[in-house]
Amino acid sequence: MGPIFFGRTSDKLRVTSDFENRDAKRVTRDAIRLTPGPSPALAGSREKGVSTGRLHRSLVTICRRKYASLQGFLSRVTCHASRVFPSLVTRHLSLLATLALFLLTFQRTPAQVSASAGGYVSNMQSVLFEHIDGPWTIDDLLHNRLNFKAGYGSHVNAALEVRNRLLFGETVKYFPGYDDMIGRDRGWIDMSWNLVSDTSFILNTSIDRAYIDLNIGKFQATIGRQRINWGMNFVWNPNDIFNAYSFFDFDYIERPGSDAIRLQYYFTPSAHLEVVGKMNSFDQLSYAGLFRFSLAGYDFQLLGGQMDEKEWVAGGGFSGYIGPVSLNGEITYLHPRKMISHPGPVVIAGGGISYLTPFKLNIQFEYLYNQAAEQTSLTSFADFYYRNLTVRDLSIAPHTFFANLSYPVTPLFNAGLAAMYFSKLNGFFAGPSLDLSLRDDLDLSFILQHFTVELQKGSAQKATLGFLRLKWSF
Repeated sequence: MGPIFFGRTSDKLRVTSDFENRDAKRVTRDAIRLTPGPSPALAGSREKGVSTGRLHRSLVTICRRKYASLQGFLSRVTCHASRVFPSLVTRHLSLLATLALFLLTFQRTPAQVSASAGGYVSNMQSVLFEHIDGPWTIDDLLHNRLNFKAGYGSHVNAALEVRNRLLFGETVKYFPGYDDMIGRDRGWIDMSWNLVSDTSFILNTSIDRAYIDLNIGKFQATIGRQRINWGMNFVWNPNDIFNAYSFFDFDYIERPGSDAIRLQYYFTPSAHLEVVGKMNSFDQLSYAGLFRFSLAGYDFQLLGGQMDEKEWVAGGGFSGYIGPVSLNGEITYLHPRKMISHPGPVVIAGGGISYLTPFKLNIQFEYLYNQAAEQTSLTSFADFYYRNLTVRDLSIAPHTFFANLSYPVTPLFNAGLAAMYFSKLNGFFAGPSLDLSLRDDLDLSFILQHFTVELQKGSAQKATLGFLRLKWSF
């Protein structure tokens, strides 16, 4: 393979190889031969009396040959990839990529190939203790993320994002089943691997984004592992039925992805319809539709569908402003398909307000009502902190209140304080944070999380976690 040159254009990494240059020249020569105008080839054809119909048939023949050769090349690549990564390749891959190549082949105008790469590396030290003068659990996380994106014109885009983690410390040593929890993939295709799992450390790599995005006019189709965010609130998102996440997992800002097909149609810039189908690791299908529109200065959404082949879901949300105050809210209703095998119907609803004061202090309040919390039973702090969330598990109490203050002390230094109150559990959470920008690409953060919860009546559990993170972005 020839050399690859990198150059920055519009803050994105452009990649060009000599293979692309040769392909571009070859396509240009074909275009010269087939484009009407003062081309020598066509001029000779006119002199010989070649008809327009014959030229059209020649064009179609060449396009078909190019499409067939691309399809054959794709099949060979897919076959080779299936030997190296058998769990990543399914029969759908060849079909989807063939569709993309078909669209590329018959584009009316020449398209430009673009590519970008980025990511970050962070090191985070953490401690966990119940009492500050008691025993401490000390851990370290070396976290690397690689993001690759490519595009062909404005119609086809693809993304591959990889997450690499090296975990070592006392949690790895003394937490039973911790390696299984780190290596678990909740998607339809298992794309998480513990490359090394020892008594002292775990090296895990996972793919949480791998998709093709097709745009044709007002229609958009995204196929593969992707983030589907239907939430409108800040902390708890009852409408986010495909990718529920924990507010306390601050180090994973990208959030999990779903193995899904997402179809979107934009009626206007402010109104569109979405249809999503998702498969999980248990081969259970979730599907839903969402209609989002704007009215009287507010954004609204309505949704309905089925979750994990277990229960029907319906809901809605809104966001907007009253003067300088931001308002948002969501509500979701879950109704089991079979009442015998699942708890009864529940309502999960929440809303929030935020206000940025003239002196840059950001104030946020949020409330969540979770009827499903009455059906949840937790016995330890580890069950509460490390569990995989669903919409039903957004909170451990029927009524949960949240408040947050954030203030930029200087343009490079930000301080924040978050707090929660868990009703019926006599519990609360407090989380101060400090963020310092050392350079444009280097950040230092300190985060503290304190919990006091009464998971079992009459027995309060306390835990304090401290994190110090240095993060370099590239």
